Amino acid sequence: MLSLNRIALVTMFAIAGFMIWQFREKLYADKGQLIIVAPQGINDPVVFSWHGEVQLPMAKQLGEAFGKWKSRSSHILIDLDSPGGSLFEGKQVVELIILMKRTHRVDTIVRAGKICLSMCVPIFLQGQMRMAAASSKWMFHQPSYVDDITDKKVKVSKSKQQALARKFFNRYLLDSEIDRKWLQNLQREWQKGDVWRTGQELYDEGANVINQLL
Repeated sequence: MLSLNRIALVTMFAIAGFMIWQFREKLYADKGQLIIVAPQGINDPVVFSWHGEVQLPMAKQLGEAFGKWKSRSSHILIDLDSPGGSLFEGKQVVELIILMKRTHRVDTIVRAGKICLSMCVPIFLQGQMRMAAASSKWMFHQPSYVDDITDKKVKVSKSKQQALARKFFNRYLLDSEIDRKWLQNLQREWQKGDVWRTGQELYDEGANVINQLL
């Protein structure tokens, strides 16, 4: 009887999780837009241009685009203009790009006047060549816990928040090509709040977030 109760409980959680996922997919169905630009010349990349939040269905759309174009081009350029968003969706996108890089060259770009904030940064960092305009705007901050349905910040204990920040830092920033000295300064600076930079400032500071300034 106890075993049956446990099975019922697990099933209820699974159904609830699926319903939340469906709700969020509908909620964010029109958030963000992927535009695909076909190569103009034989040596040009196919461009996957994402404008909007890092939310559903970003990973799904990028995955479908890759499936369509992977046999037609060996070079992919991911063009970003994003205020950031979901840690979970961002994780799916990062893992997808890692998969892409097994067989393709994948570069990233943030153009003039565009933004790459919060969870957009770890996605940008996956680029083998990381290009950005001097006027692009960037923001780094510690991640927050959010409600699965409303996406509003959830207040948690200081120790829990620190653990999340440490996990994010180690997974996406420390495990990247960012300059270690610059990272140490960032770790101190973001204790006070959001850290803003222009593309020019990041490049001049030797952060190695951007390795080609446009």
